[in-house]
Amino acid sequence: MTQQHTVAQGETLLRIAKQYGYQTSKALYNHPSNAEFKALRPDPNLIYPGDKITIPPKKEKFIPLRTNSINSFVVQNEKEYFRLQVSYDDGDDVTGKRVVLSIGSQTIDTVLQSDGLIEVELNNNDALTGTIDLYLNEGETTPTKSFNVQIGNLDPIDTLSGVQGRCNMLGFDCGTVDGVNGAKTKAGVREFQQAQQLQVDGIAGPVTKSRLVYVYGA
Repeated sequence: MTQQHTVAQGETLLRIAKQYGYQTSKALYNHPSNAEFKALRPDPNLIYPGDKITIPPKKEKFIPLRTNSINSFVVQNEKEYFRLQVSYDDGDDVTGKRVVLSIGSQTIDTVLQSDGLIEVELNNNDALTGTIDLYLNEGETTPTKSFNVQIGNLDPIDTLSGVQGRCNMLGFDCGTVDGVNGAKTKAGVREFQQAQQLQVDGIAGPVTKSRLVYVYGA
């Protein structure tokens, strides 16, 4: 029986797929019944609350087996990853800076490499929230900066909440990510535009959105 799932804030496509017994997000994303959804969301990692996803009925597979021989099976099992990249806005080297990442049931205490990139495989069914503590000065016992993270809460760039979320993470304060184009959101967008030498008008038009995606990386 075909079902329809309405995306809620914080859901990922992989977790939706596993909720209905599928092991990969591609099983839903590439299904013909979701062609309209796929066209709307060209990046399956960026879906939006209210999006409609068709859940097709699972089909039983019958595989002929050879007698008197070993039959091998490969089971696909897609993984989720959390990726964090840390950089100074003036381009200073981040190599060796300490980072403590607590996410779900995991705590990772490490130091940054020259690219500032950390990648962590998420455990199944872990909560998609966590904290990041940065120790940017040698010998610090309390973090220089701390951030809360919510995986699955970054909305597509064509939404105002998506603009707000990216600006906030890049250090341009748009206030609460609420989809409301208030004074603080406009101020944050203006600061980003000024830093990127764009037309400064506080309006997140196509050029500003494109640059946000480029600078943020998604």
